[in-house]
Amino acid sequence: MEMLIGERNNLERDAAKEIANTIEELLRVKSEVVVGIVGGSSVAGVFSNLLDIEVEWANVHFFMADERLVPLDSDESNFKLAKKTFLNQLLEEGQLSEDNLHPFRYDSDKDDYGLEGYNGEFESLGAKFDIFLLSSGEDGHIASLFSNHQSIKDQSNLYILVEDSPKLPPKRISASRKQILGAKKAIILFFGESKAQAYNSFISEGVSIEDCPARLLFKIKDSLAFVDVK
Repeated sequence: MEMLIGERNNLERDAAKEIANTIEELLRVKSEVVVGIVGGSSVAGVFSNLLDIEVEWANVHFFMADERLVPLDSDESNFKLAKKTFLNQLLEEGQLSEDNLHPFRYDSDKDDYGLEGYNGEFESLGAKFDIFLLSSGEDGHIASLFSNHQSIKDQSNLYILVEDSPKLPPKRISASRKQILGAKKAIILFFGESKAQAYNSFISEGVSIEDCPARLLFKIKDSLAFVDVK
């Protein structure tokens, strides 16, 4: 685990460069790269910086780290946030195809809300993340894996259904802990003073993964934390 601590603007730029460089390196040895992303304000600056870097986006596929069980046009949709702040511009510029975007499509008529189909989509591209961009919650949760909750204890290999999230809304899907652990490279952001307690738990060796899911990243060989909290 590599820690990078500094000013947020600089960290956002450095995180974007790290992602872009990793994509470039991977595309030398494979035809497609699979990236896991989150929505929300913590990653907006990283996304903005990525738009300024030349990347072969046509060979990159995007999946969500987690998603709320809402329609894609809902303001609560993580995918909608990611698309608004990042993906739309790549689409409009012709750098990226809609086929490279893999949102979770909520289907209220299915018992699993569409989870099996999403897992099948992920498996069709190798069932492994090349790069995972995550941000920590104030309680140290990542994706929708929450501390001392069944979600972080679930040993499934692929996306899981979370129907009793301690954070609203209660129904979500999430990459599982095994899925995150399988990533080749993982990046986590601790941005904002509200994340100070989570960061302290993250770096405390006596704290378990169940208590602070973000600590999963210490088990990923190629992982980085970008931190602007004091």
